[in-house]
Amino acid sequence: MRPFFTPFHLPTLMSSQSLLRHLVSAGLLVSGGIFLGRLTGFLREVAVASKFGVSQEADVILFSLTLPDFLINLLMGGAMAAALIPEFKRSTPNISDKLFLQATFWAGFGFSSLVVLLAWNADYLVQLFAPGFDSLAVKLTIDLLTLVLWLMPLTALAGVTMSYLQSKGHFAIPALGTFIFNSTLIIALFFFVTDAGHLRVLGGTVIIGGFLRWASQLISMRTHGMQWKYPDNWLISKDLLWRYFQALAAGSLLLLLPVIARALASLAGAGSFASLNYAIKLIELPMGICLGVLASVLFPKLSEFFAQDRLEEGKQLAVDGVLWVFIMAYSVVLVFACFGQPLTRLAFQWGTMTAEGIQDIALLVAVGITALPAQGILLLMTALANAKRDTKLPFYCSVVGIIVFIPLAGYLFPLKGLKGIMMALVVAYWSILASQIILLQQRHQLSLINLPMLMEMSKVLVTGFLVLLPFIWVAQSVQVPPIGSLGLAVVAGLLMLAGGFLVIKRYRDYISHRLGLRTHA
Repeated sequence: MRPFFTPFHLPTLMSSQSLLRHLVSAGLLVSGGIFLGRLTGFLREVAVASKFGVSQEADVILFSLTLPDFLINLLMGGAMAAALIPEFKRSTPNISDKLFLQATFWAGFGFSSLVVLLAWNADYLVQLFAPGFDSLAVKLTIDLLTLVLWLMPLTALAGVTMSYLQSKGHFAIPALGTFIFNSTLIIALFFFVTDAGHLRVLGGTVIIGGFLRWASQLISMRTHGMQWKYPDNWLISKDLLWRYFQALAAGSLLLLLPVIARALASLAGAGSFASLNYAIKLIELPMGICLGVLASVLFPKLSEFFAQDRLEEGKQLAVDGVLWVFIMAYSVVLVFACFGQPLTRLAFQWGTMTAEGIQDIALLVAVGITALPAQGILLLMTALANAKRDTKLPFYCSVVGIIVFIPLAGYLFPLKGLKGIMMALVVAYWSILASQIILLQQRHQLSLINLPMLMEMSKVLVTGFLVLLPFIWVAQSVQVPPIGSLGLAVVAGLLMLAGGFLVIKRYRDYISHRLGLRTHA
C-alpha cells in the first residue's frame, strides 16, 4: 500500500503537504477553541463562587446551568455531526444547502417541543435530579430552569450549523462556540447579577449566549458562500434519522460508563464519589484538548474520501490517524507515569484537600490513564465508522463496553475499592476498542491494526521509554516543586512526541523535506 506521506513522488508529496497543513491548522484551531472554552468554563465557576460562595443560590445556579448540558449531551452529543457531516460531504452544494435548512427547521422544532414538555414538568425534573432541595430552592430553580432550558434548541441549531461548517473544512468559529457562550455568562455574573433577585437576568443571559454562539456560525456560513435555498423535496431520509439515533445511542452508552462508575463509587463512603470524579476529570483533560480534537478534524476529511470512493486515501488517512493518536496518548501516559503525583498535587492541592486525598486521586489516575490510548483510538475509529455511514458499529461496541464493565466492576469493587472500579473502566474501554477493530475488518475490510502498524507502534514504545529515562532519574534524584515538575512534564512530553514521529520513516522523510534537509531520494 502506498504510504500517505510519500517523499519520493512529487505530486503525491505536494498533495500530502497541502492536506497535512490543512489538518494541522484545523487541529490548532479546534484545540485552541476547546482550550478557551474550558478556561472560560472554569472562570464561570469562579464567578459563581465569588458572587454566591457555598449557598443555596449557588446550588440553584449550578444545577440550572448543568442540567441542560447533561440533557443536551444525552439527547444530541456528537450524534448530529456524525449523521449530518457525511450527508453534507456526499451531497452537491445545492443539495447540502437545502438539507441544512431542513435539518435546521426540524432540530429547532423538535427540541423546542421538548423544552415545552420539560418546562411544564420542571418540578419533577428538580425532584428527580436534586431531591435534597427545600421548597424555596425548588421554587427558585423552577423559575430559572424554565428560562435556561431554552438553551437546548439553540444548542441543537448550533449543532446543525457546526456540522455544515466542519463539512466544508471551516473549524474556527465552531471551535469558539463554547468560549462565546461562557464569556457572555461571565460578563453577566460579574456586572449584572449581584444577588438572588437577579437570577432571571442570568437566565436571560444564558439564552443570549446560546443565540450569539448560533448567530456567529450563521454569519460564518454566509461569508463562506452558503446559499439560502428552500428545499423543494424531503431530504431527511429514514436512513439519516436512523443513523442519528444509532450514533446517539452509542454516545449515550459511552456517557453511561463514568456515570455508573461514579454511582458505584458513592457506595464506598464520603468523598469516594468526588475522588473518582476528580481522577476521571484529570484523565479527560488531554482527551478533550488533544485526542478528541484529532478525531473531529479528521472526520470531515474521511467522510469526503469515502463519499468520493477514494477508499485507499481514506484508509491510509485512518491508519495515520491511529498512529498519531497512539503517539500522543502514549506520551501522555508516560508523562503521568513519571510525574503523576506532582501533577495531581498541582491540580488539587488547593483549599481543604488533604495529602491523603491527593494520594488516592493520584493512584486512581495512574490506573485510569492506561486507558487513554484506547479512548483516543476509539474516538477516531468511531469517526471512521460514522464516515462510512455505519452508526450501528459504534453502538454495538458500546454495548460490549457496558456488558464488560458492569459485572467486572461489581466483582472488583469489593476486592479493591475505587481502584477496582477504575480497573474495570480501563478493561471496558480496551474491550470496546478491540470490538471496533474486529467489526471494522468484518464489515468494511478496514484492517488498521496490522503487523506493519504494530511494528511502528513498537518503535514508538521503545523510543518514548528511552526519552523518558533521564526524566525518571531527575524525578527520583532531585526534589522538584510541583510547578517545576509541570515544566519537566511538558518538556518530556514534547520530546517524546518528537521522538515518536521521527522514529517513523515516512514522517521523518516528510519533516526532512519540509526543512530542506534532503532534496532527492
